[in-house]
Amino acid sequence: MNLINEDLKLKILKGGPILLEKTNCFFIHRTIEEIIDYTYSRFLRSIQLFMVTNKEIQKNMPVPGMTTFLYFLLLLNNNDSQLSSFIVDSFKFFIDADNIIPDLENKKLIFSYKDIENIELYEEGFLEIVEYIKIIYNGEFLEEEQDLSEAERRMKEKFDQKRKEREAAKGSSDNKINFSDMLGGFTVRNYNFDFQKVLQLPYYTFFFLLKKLRKYDDYDLQLKARLAGADIKEELHHWLSGDDDEEN
Repeated sequence: MNLINEDLKLKILKGGPILLEKTNCFFIHRTIEEIIDYTYSRFLRSIQLFMVTNKEIQKNMPVPGMTTFLYFLLLLNNNDSQLSSFIVDSFKFFIDADNIIPDLENKKLIFSYKDIENIELYEEGFLEIVEYIKIIYNGEFLEEEQDLSEAERRMKEKFDQKRKEREAAKGSSDNKINFSDMLGGFTVRNYNFDFQKVLQLPYYTFFFLLKKLRKYDDYDLQLKARLAGADIKEELHHWLSGDDDEEN
């Protein structure tokens, strides 16, 4: 399912809740401030949790028909682990779900949203949530040192080995740019944006603007180099062109 189109992109840039077609509830596009309040490390862990694929689940739990969604239902039904509590917190963060009840027999999740009760979430609705997480929150983050519960650590060991290997291949963490560096750099570079305004930006919007800023700086540097007589073979594209907008 390819959700990206210009209408949706503009809606995402504007920020605010997005109506989910499969569930009749809202996906919440959080601001930078809301993510900081939730804590950035927990935000990354929620992303990682929902990015676990059916293939990864089936590899480690060889049960016919097992999916990520069904695995979540099993954990929530047991309700005896830190991981099940974290799954509840993640659903609250992504869709503002409250009073979450697993219905394992009917393979659905029942929850309330504000004054609306008994909303039903099935597999296809869960996959729609995952798709929006991929679009809005990217799903590709730098790994950070963080305190994980034993249950979360076991899950990462089971389902995240390939991601660990990719991160190890990237090299030293000394070259990584932290989220705080991005926020500070964006604020310093845009003197018309005070830090409080930056905190109110929706997450996708912040990174969209950050990439446009980077593209403008690259364009400006290349243009000055060409005017100075530098022999640059690559074609120079205007910084407003959208050829790299979908990188995240």
